[in-house]
Amino acid sequence: MTSNKGMYRIRVIRTGESEVPAPEVFWMSSWGNWERLSFHMLLAYNDDTNFLVNTGLPDDLTLRNAEMRKFAGERCVFKPVDAISELERAGFSPQDIRNVSFTPIQDYTVGGLKRFPGANIFIHRQGWADDIQAPRYSKHLPRGLFIPDDILRYIEFDAWERVRFFDCTARTELIEGIEVVWVGCHHRSSLAFIISTEKGKVVFTDCAFKADNVSNLHPIGIAENIFECIDAYKALQEIGRILPAYDPSIDGLEI
Repeated sequence: MTSNKGMYRIRVIRTGESEVPAPEVFWMSSWGNWERLSFHMLLAYNDDTNFLVNTGLPDDLTLRNAEMRKFAGERCVFKPVDAISELERAGFSPQDIRNVSFTPIQDYTVGGLKRFPGANIFIHRQGWADDIQAPRYSKHLPRGLFIPDDILRYIEFDAWERVRFFDCTARTELIEGIEVVWVGCHHRSSLAFIISTEKGKVVFTDCAFKADNVSNLHPIGIAENIFECIDAYKALQEIGRILPAYDPSIDGLEI
């Protein structure tokens, strides 16, 4: 670990995988092809504290995989990975985790929240309202895909004293050395986490699924707003190294 306060080491841990039709990843292109996705949690840590972005897939994937089968068949069902064992191999038990947050608020990011009973839970206030509590428009999807019922009850009752709502119309520091900015694109709760390391700023976000989204300014296909994607890619490239949240190339990455 590094002893520099406000500077972090990073470990990316795969929590699951899927394959999807390529136009879901690259807007209106690559018809007939498929893309492999990995789902990730990112652990930022130093001698003083730690911060986990995303908590893994839910134990029960029945609803998620029923919807995935309707979307594109058996090939794209979500397959979980034992991320907790990987976290423990990195030297951390779930009880060691001090802070958690999510990008975006979806079942595959919040599904493992109850495994971290001592963590502060940082939630983007507007994303919580728009995606969970008071959507402005119909999502045409079950709410359980955004947040499983047991996790919603857990946040609002069992863990409520640990919830820390935040606003981020501009770059906002959550704890020393970790900032966040709203990006939209994928969901109303989609964020970019900006983490200070000895090798420079690292940006973890779901507004890009793979590196080619950013390098080619090519929006993700499952976007609520493609123009937010392009704006975010340009802005985030100016900040630091971007880690797209579902890119298999970052499996197991350490910085």
